Amino acid sequence: MINKRIASLDAIRGLSLMFILLFHCSIYNFANIHKLDFSNPPILIILMSFMALWGGVFIIYSLTVNSLMFLRRSEIETPAKTYRYLLLAGLIYLVLHYVLNIFLGRWNIDFVNNQPHLTFIAGTLRNLSLTMPPVTKLFEGSSLSTIALNLIIVSGLLVLLTRNQGLQKSTRNYLILGISGFIILVGSFLRVSFYPVFSGAIESGDFLTSIGLSFLIANPYPLLPYLSYGLFGAMIGMMIYSDRKDLLKKIILPLGVFFFVFGIYGMMNFDKTISKPDYFWYFKTNFELGVFLLLAVLILTSLEKRTRFLKSISLINCFGRISLTIYLLETPVSEILRIFLHLFLPDWDQTINGCLMFGLFNIFIWALILCFWRKNNFKYSLEYFWVLGFRKLGKGSTKLDMH
Repeated sequence: MINKRIASLDAIRGLSLMFILLFHCSIYNFANIHKLDFSNPPILIILMSFMALWGGVFIIYSLTVNSLMFLRRSEIETPAKTYRYLLLAGLIYLVLHYVLNIFLGRWNIDFVNNQPHLTFIAGTLRNLSLTMPPVTKLFEGSSLSTIALNLIIVSGLLVLLTRNQGLQKSTRNYLILGISGFIILVGSFLRVSFYPVFSGAIESGDFLTSIGLSFLIANPYPLLPYLSYGLFGAMIGMMIYSDRKDLLKKIILPLGVFFFVFGIYGMMNFDKTISKPDYFWYFKTNFELGVFLLLAVLILTSLEKRTRFLKSISLINCFGRISLTIYLLETPVSEILRIFLHLFLPDWDQTINGCLMFGLFNIFIWALILCFWRKNNFKYSLEYFWVLGFRKLGKGSTKLDMH
């Protein structure tokens, strides 16, 4: 079946989104975050920062699923036609990236000076007056922009790899994807040296250069190193398509262990930071990829077989099914809840524990919304219109198939 879903990946995507909700709502509402020692922040804050930046899971997930879809659809139509769907999806994600960064998305914080850089909705709700975001919001990266460019670039590479019966050259394909991903990730330390060029372009008003470099090296999800996440995701998708899950243990597992150990070793030798692109964050991205690859092996070789368990966590799957809608609306919902909570508990945001409770409260509210919304299969969600639009173009989807 061309569009057969991978239930375990839906579950992990939903769980990851719940973690993101928890830690976005916690970190970015902590009123005293500027009082922390950012040269050596508390381990709890470091862990929360890791969990808040789990967009890498979505990059790997998206490229795994879309690469698998690409290969399956290529059996009944030309790879070029299939690529057009993914190219269009990538362009839509790029548009949504700017919608998120300028209007709907979470805010960034100058942690040292405790100055929040608010989006339009967040600023307007927080100040209770129309508040335009700073122009620098144009130059911030996001998981959506990185997923978009991964879809465009990696899918284009798959078109080349599948030409002239190229899919049969599996060893060559794994080597190209794996070596490319490895080189990009390990070599992404160059981002640390290039970042001042990006900062200088913004300061000098060179907006064209700033926008270009925003995709390549800007916080929080630059192509260096996150293009490698997409390449490894495509590699996993190709293994699933070829029914070679044994290669997950033979290839992906050792890679996961390597990046995990390499990342841990590097992070132990640099000062812990959470506010700037430096070598600590370089090793952090290696560590995270290792975690995500090991997680992929675990869920695809073990969790996928546990169908009864997967059905029992259907609410978590709901978070995964409309993750894009929730991701775009998490900040407006959080800001509205923040206003009401301050009426009853004015000091809730003075401690990190209070902010963590606020994060859990946001998850609870979204769970209630999903319990009612799924009764009509999430009609009028962004995913609903996504499926509707692509069906009219001739591409079927099981994105909202809850059965």
